[in-house]
Amino acid sequence: MENITEAAFLQWAGERGMGLDDKYPDSAVLSYDPDLEQDRFWEVPLEPERRPYFIHLMLSLLGNWSTCYVWRHLGSWPNAAHPRRINDQIELQILTSIGLPLGTGDVVVFSRDEINQLITLIFSTTIFGWSVGDDLYIVPDNAKYILQTDHHGVIHVSFKSADDVAPFVAKMNECDFPLPDDVPDETFKRPKWLDDK
Repeated sequence: MENITEAAFLQWAGERGMGLDDKYPDSAVLSYDPDLEQDRFWEVPLEPERRPYFIHLMLSLLGNWSTCYVWRHLGSWPNAAHPRRINDQIELQILTSIGLPLGTGDVVVFSRDEINQLITLIFSTTIFGWSVGDDLYIVPDNAKYILQTDHHGVIHVSFKSADDVAPFVAKMNECDFPLPDDVPDETFKRPKWLDDK
């Protein structure tokens, strides 16, 4: 595992057709440029024991990658926990055990050999991520996909190529993770593909 600066990551992403979406200047939304709006989202399984398998499946469908970049796009990795908030303490314990650069805004780069640590980080975020500041972007070095954890209890996948959408969706469905029929709550922006389903 290594760390790079946010600026270095954004330069790397920009060289591969990704950038910050001008429509959301205060949110640091990472998308493809141009954005072909080839995005889907899947609900994170309610059963915690299914989540590692769900996350592992998503990572395995990202094509041939050697490393994945993880960007906590609206702030730094926490380095302290309120002594009376047990959730904060447990989350910090997990992040510490992974070896993250706590207290920094660095982007963490996981090798394929470190997939268990990467799954643990995403798993932890699906449990303790309750606001937009906790959401993560996960980008493989082939730059063909962007995963985003979401505090609404879903994980988004953006596809650089429209050709990759159907096979990804089919494999997720085959493994009992179908696309949702509705948005998770009333504050969630309804995507066009959901109405076209």
